[in-house]
Formats: sequence, C-alpha cells, structure tokens
Amino acid sequence: MKFQLLIFFAVLPFALFTQSISLDSCLNLAEKTYPLRSKEDLLRQSAELNNQITKSSYYPSLKLNAQATWQTDVTMLVIDNLMFDNMLPEISKDQYNVYAELNQTIWDGGMSKNKRELENAGLKTQIQQVSVDIFNYKTQLVDLYFAVLNIQKQIEILQMKTWQIDNVIGNLRSAIENNIAIESQLDILLAEKMMLSQKITELRYESKALIKLFSKYCNSNFDENIVFLTPTPELNIEGIINRPELTLFDYNSRQILAGKELLKSGRNPKILGFARAGYGRPGLNMMSNEFEPYAIIGAKFVWTPWEWNKTKKEIQILEIKSDIVRNQQDVFLLHQNAKIEAQKQRISKIEVIMKQDENILELRESITSSYRAQLTNGVIKSSDYLNVLNDENTQRLNMELHQLMLFQEIVKYNLLKGEIYE
Repeated sequence: MKFQLLIFFAVLPFALFTQSISLDSCLNLAEKTYPLRSKEDLLRQSAELNNQITKSSYYPSLKLNAQATWQTDVTMLVIDNLMFDNMLPEISKDQYNVYAELNQTIWDGGMSKNKRELENAGLKTQIQQVSVDIFNYKTQLVDLYFAVLNIQKQIEILQMKTWQIDNVIGNLRSAIENNIAIESQLDILLAEKMMLSQKITELRYESKALIKLFSKYCNSNFDENIVFLTPTPELNIEGIINRPELTLFDYNSRQILAGKELLKSGRNPKILGFARAGYGRPGLNMMSNEFEPYAIIGAKFVWTPWEWNKTKKEIQILEIKSDIVRNQQDVFLLHQNAKIEAQKQRISKIEVIMKQDENILELRESITSSYRAQLTNGVIKSSDYLNVLNDENTQRLNMELHQLMLFQEIVKYNLLKGEIYE
C-alpha cells in the first residue's frame, strides 16, 4: 500500500499532462486502419460483378454473322426428261450469307441460381478469412501492447528507486557534515543514481520505438510519452470457444455444399429459344440461286442423360473436401483446447505467486528501512544499503510485473476462446 501511494503521487503530475490510451482503443484504431480491411469491400465488389454476369445468362444474346464460301459441289436435281431440261436453275458454287441470331435461355436447370449461391457462399468465406487474419493481427498487437506496458512499469520502478536514493543522499550529506559518514559512501550512491538514469534513458528509447511502431499500426501520431493504460480483463472460465476460425470452417462447408448443388443442376435439362434473320444466296430455298431474305424461329431442348459418371465423381471429390474441412476443424479444436488448459495453468501459477509477493515486499521494505538508518548513522557502507535496496526494488518490480503478467495471460486466455478485450 505504501508503494502504491508513492507511485501514485510520483506519476500523478506526469499523467495529468500526458496522453493515455487503452488496449481496446489501440485495437479498434488498428482494425479501422489496417489495409486488409479494405479487401472486404473489394471482395464484395467482385462478388456483385460476378452475380451480374450470372444474371445476364437469362438475358437475350444477339450475334451478327457474315460468311462467303466456295464449294466444290452443290445440290442438283437431275430429271431424265427433255421437258424439264432447262427449267431447273443452276446453283452457284459461291454462296453468301449475312444473318443476325438471337438466343434466349428459357430455363437453365437452376444453373444461374446455384451459381449465385456459390458466389455468395464464396464471398462469405473470403470475408471471414479476412476476419480471421484481422483477429490474428490483433493478437500480435496485444503482445506488443503489453511489451510497452512492461517497459513503462520498469521505468516507474527505477524512478521510485531514484527517489529513494535521493532521500538517502540528503540524509547522508547531513551525516557527512556531522562526521558520521564519509564522502566515499555518498559517491557510491551518486554513481548508482547515474546508472539508474542511464537505464531509464535506455528503457525510454525502447518504449519510444515501440510507440512509433504502434503509431504506424494505428495510423495515428502518438506522443512519445503517451501512457499505455493497464487493462483489467475478466477471466471467464465457463465461456465456450468462439474463434473466427470456426465460422470460417462452417462457411467453407457451406461453399462446398453450394458447389455440389451447382454440379447437380448442371445435369438438368435446359430449354432455349432462338431466332435468326438473314439475307443470302441461297436463302432457305436451296433450289433458288437468288439473294433472298429469310427468318427462322424455334426452341431447343438440351439434356445430357449420360456422361460416364463425371458429375457423380466430381460430387464425390467435393464430399472428400468437406471431410477434410471437418478434419481441420477437429484438429483446430484439439489444439485450442490444449492451449486453453495450458493457459489456465499459467494463470493459476501467477495467482499463487502473487499471494506471496506482498509479504515478501513488506519484509524487504522493513530490511531496507533498517539499513537506511544504519547507513545515515555510519554503521554500514553504501554498498550494503544498495544491495538491500536492489533486493527491495527487484521484489517490487516482480510484484508489479506479476500483476501485469496475470492481466496479459487472462487476455491471451480470452483470445484463445475468441474474445477480444474490450
């Protein structure tokens, strides 16, 4: 409690004039500015265009054709009768044809509908993959966030140690003036203070480097002295696994199912209408050698009742792929459950250690207080005091880092179940 009050009053003036940011704010900023997020819009645009292409299969299509040919023989009608000798026309071997052809799908066996469903299923799968990638990206940022917190916590402890040494330096100077202590003992403390300042400078540069990295990830301009607030996550042991990968497995299965329906519809009969209008020689009358206009209108029925089990085998391939997806899901859940159990043990270990931390720190503070009094009375050397002071601050740092580790492990535990800290 004593240390917490000292930290509060030491950090309060600094915190009042410094930016601060929380873990959830960092994660939200990073997600909004992550370039991968724009991929979702691109996927939607691509899927919409593909759907429009699929819908157009029911629109009428118009083709313009022109051809000119020469052939070695033509249709001839031979009648062995002199009465008809010059009455039958002679067909030219060079022929010409210009025509427009209109085709209209009347029913495609459900192909268009199933293509759209497959496209939509594929879109959901791709978008969910983006969500998985962003979730993993956030997981990496959580580690980075706690790395910054770790450094800031070390700086706090070193600043506290500097403050403690400053108090002893003041008392020791009085003792030197009263010939109770010697000058060399003061020099040892001053050297230790300079080393602490050096270490604090080193840690601050490390913190600044990480903060700049965070600024890039969040597309923000964080102040180099920004304070990263310590999160206080809640541990939910009973919660079920809700990782985005599980939704991705589900969407993969649905996409495979949509592919099977598309293959099945490919075997259905199809009905098409068509019309042709043209001008050529010959026209529809093959016995005429004149250029004539013509027109044809009709409908077609297309069905392939036997294809050597090609579709059946393709469906079997998709069923195997579906089994593979289910296998991947089972493997994923196996690993996640194992990681979750291991994470529970880490949390339990830290909680047990933390129960002993405060008692150890109280003893260290008591020892340091005793040695401080002995130093100012000239009974011990500065090195002896620094040894116990280092032990006290090492324990203090351990206690603070254990608390920080507990929060980090809880956040990781929740991440393993699919819960982002908010």
